[in-house]
Amino acid sequence: MRSDKDDIMSIRERINAVYVLQRFVRMSRVLLPLYLDLSSKKSLSISEEQKLQGIRSVYDNFQANPQASKYLINSNILSLIQNVYGYIISNKGQNPQSYHEYNEFIKESDRLITLWDRQLMN
Repeated sequence: MRSDKDDIMSIRERINAVYVLQRFVRMSRVLLPLYLDLSSKKSLSISEEQKLQGIRSVYDNFQANPQASKYLINSNILSLIQNVYGYIISNKGQNPQSYHEYNEFIKESDRLITLWDRQLMN
């Protein structure tokens, strides 16, 4: 039998997980377009190379189950982020699938950020 304390911890853990997910989505909305822009340049300054390496380390070390965003916020945003990053690092250039995934990521992240901002205003 579960106690009220178990339910509260479960709710608290879910709230914390959603908060982390929100921060990651907001960060990705800025970093992935920047990474795409930097990775498409023919030559990079030292500062740009450092930014590229920093962004790469964020996503190379990110090990979340894409289903987590489905469960927590009913969105496939983590899957979109992973797919977009995968396309960018594959260096295969843009194709219809990568273009579609990138646009879906932009639309879904913008939708979520707008929703979260609206909730903060209330």
